[in-house]
Amino acid sequence: MPKTLPAKMTSPHILVITLSNIGDAIMTTPVLAALHAQYPATRIDLVCDVRSAALFAPCPYLGQRFIRDKKSGWAGYWQLIANLRKTRYDIVIDLRTDFLVYLLRADHRFAKTPNHRTLHIHSVLKHMAAVRALVGAATPSLELWASEHDQQSAAAAFQLSGRLLAIGPGANFSGKIWPVARYAAVANALSSHFDGVVLVGSQADKTLAQQFAAQAQLPVYDACGRLSLPQSYALLRQCHFYLGNDSGLGHMAAAAGLPTLTLFGPGSPVRYLPWSQQAYFIQDPLQDISGITVEKVVAKLQGLLMQAKGLGA
Repeated sequence: MPKTLPAKMTSPHILVITLSNIGDAIMTTPVLAALHAQYPATRIDLVCDVRSAALFAPCPYLGQRFIRDKKSGWAGYWQLIANLRKTRYDIVIDLRTDFLVYLLRADHRFAKTPNHRTLHIHSVLKHMAAVRALVGAATPSLELWASEHDQQSAAAAFQLSGRLLAIGPGANFSGKIWPVARYAAVANALSSHFDGVVLVGSQADKTLAQQFAAQAQLPVYDACGRLSLPQSYALLRQCHFYLGNDSGLGHMAAAAGLPTLTLFGPGSPVRYLPWSQQAYFIQDPLQDISGITVEKVVAKLQGLLMQAKGLGA
């Protein structure tokens, strides 16, 4: 158990160790937001991965970013630890590992709850539990950031108008990727509801984007590999609904305030559904993403769109 924090500690020096994958990293942002609300004068240092580091760059209350590069091996890891140990922190919060928090110099340490005890709860709630002694029963809310430059860059790259369906056709392994021809069929079936489709993803998703565009009836804005993560977030804020695989983009869309429909193959919606009151999912009973039909996705989306229309969206 961590020691009780002194009441006079109004601006503690804080280090947070976040996760590596983009979606996992986004699900730790409620911790950052709650800490900022509790200690508004504090700039929070962060340990993050190469692939997710850009997410945090525009954060206005971020201090120093320490990059954990897996490609650097153990030598790089020990160098990271040595760099972190140059500072004595008031508070270190480790949301990633079971041991790093104990190797650093800190007055107060907060470690993640072991994985085997949290398989039944959402990852956001798991992360918030680690800092409950600091922030109390704070309501978790995703938070991402886009600088003025990010917003201008996204707007300049794509002149968007009308109602837009955002689609994330890729994922980090093939078992999570719904066939792109089915995404095109869904978009075509819903063409009366939208004025265009925005494709978001990395350079690795370019082939999927090209295949989608070749089959689409609506105008397609292909942003795959063209924008940074904050710029992609800024672009998503101009859209109206998000459809995609179980990937970080769904979490980014939820942070942007979009209703989301996530298609799950393997994976646990209980733990990894985007954190939002407007997050929905479809999962094949056998956890085979190819078992999800176009008809089922169209019917689900039509129902959600009609529901939103009924609420005045």
